[in-house]
Amino acid sequence: MMNADALGQIKPITKKDQIVVAVKNAILAGKLESGDPIVESRIAQQLAVGTPLVREALIELEHQGFVQKIPFKGTIVTKLSREDVDNIFRLRAELEALAIEWAKDNATDEDIAELSLFTQRMKEGAAALNLPLFYENDLAFHRKIWELAGNPYLADALEKVVVPLFAFFVMKNVRERVNYLDSAAKHAEIIQSLQRKKDKQLRRKMKDSVEYWQDEILSQLFPRQKN
Repeated sequence: MMNADALGQIKPITKKDQIVVAVKNAILAGKLESGDPIVESRIAQQLAVGTPLVREALIELEHQGFVQKIPFKGTIVTKLSREDVDNIFRLRAELEALAIEWAKDNATDEDIAELSLFTQRMKEGAAALNLPLFYENDLAFHRKIWELAGNPYLADALEKVVVPLFAFFVMKNVRERVNYLDSAAKHAEIIQSLQRKKDKQLRRKMKDSVEYWQDEILSQLFPRQKN
């Protein structure tokens, strides 16, 4: 006899969710490019929905990092310069190292299992080059670490600097399968170190993991012109 929970549950898809998916798909397909303005009334007209619903959808997309609100200019598709990405990586490396240091004494066996699940899904996304799946679980992994750190101000700071970076990576799709597999493996190593709560190198390992891709990402996203 089939278990009652075997099929899981179907989540209702609201109109707002449909707008989120439509705009995100347009971004990932290149129909909306980095820096393009997002005009609420135009999207509302194209999708035959109300402007308030579009506004709600854009708030969700901003939370996911795919759009940015620019003061006095409105909303644009997330755009990051080489300097932006470099500055984010440098700040992120320090904050992530601090987060893992604070998290190590709070992580339970259940937390470790959840982090391991995120890593497994990252591997699946890497193997299939399914970047949305990879980055969704990569971000979930880091958000779990931020949560375990137990400091909401640290979590808020990381949310603001890291989430747009992840969305930008999904949009640009610059790395190869082996890069993603290596990244998933490094996350697995961090979990192993986290289980050893007395690992004095844990903070260094997290910082190294973040910095590992910095030069490569910068060179691939922003190749320097040869004279």
